[in-house]
Amino acid sequence: MSYDDSNIFARILRGEIPCQKVFEDDHVLAFNDINPACPVHVLIIPKGPYRSITEMAAQGKDEELAALLRALGTVAGMTGVADTGYRVISNTGDHGHQEIPHLHFHLLGGRPIGRMVSRVDI
Repeated sequence: MSYDDSNIFARILRGEIPCQKVFEDDHVLAFNDINPACPVHVLIIPKGPYRSITEMAAQGKDEELAALLRALGTVAGMTGVADTGYRVISNTGDHGHQEIPHLHFHLLGGRPIGRMVSRVDI
């Protein structure tokens, strides 16, 4: 399956859809989620055409990978959640309920978030 450059994040990266930028560098864009689940809810995306962590890990350049991790930490600091705690989530594929086929991370914080996943019998 190839990258779909008509997805909403690709359109945001091209400037076709506006966003409320929080952070940007050569490899990463971070912006506020339009439907936040927490007081701080920032989406952090690589500028490269990657659909998943697996894909970026296999095909990404070292500088892209490093920039993404640094951006997560930088945005946590910029938004004030680095000291109080936050969660980073990346949904991948059907079982992970990925809605947009572009790698993205949700940085959530600003309040207690609760359990990560409900426990179920396996």
